[in-house]
Amino acid sequence: MARSRRGGSGGLPSVLRWISWGIGLLALASAFVPLSHGLAQALSWVLCVYAVLGAGMALGQQRKGAFMVYAAIAIVMNPIAPFHFQAQVWRLLYGAAGIWLIAEPIAGLF
Repeated sequence: MARSRRGGSGGLPSVLRWISWGIGLLALASAFVPLSHGLAQALSWVLCVYAVLGAGMALGQQRKGAFMVYAAIAIVMNPIAPFHFQAQVWRLLYGAAGIWLIAEPIAGLF
């Protein structure tokens, strides 16, 4: 098993990186495939919950830029008080969120 730079085996940040990549790939793929209402709503829930978690972690690590992006994702993907956009706009938003969730953990590796 690969060891992190801090001497541990990864732990929670390693698990969250894999979760982020999985959610990011799903969101990016959904930008190219029409989703049913139920799947789009489920994806919004997952993106919103993970964005709130990511915003909290970014705030705790003093990464204000990452906090702002995660907070924006959480606000836009909020399933409780949803925004009403056309399907094409939602696809762009899902794609952008997916790219962020894939790229942001990679930037932390180097």
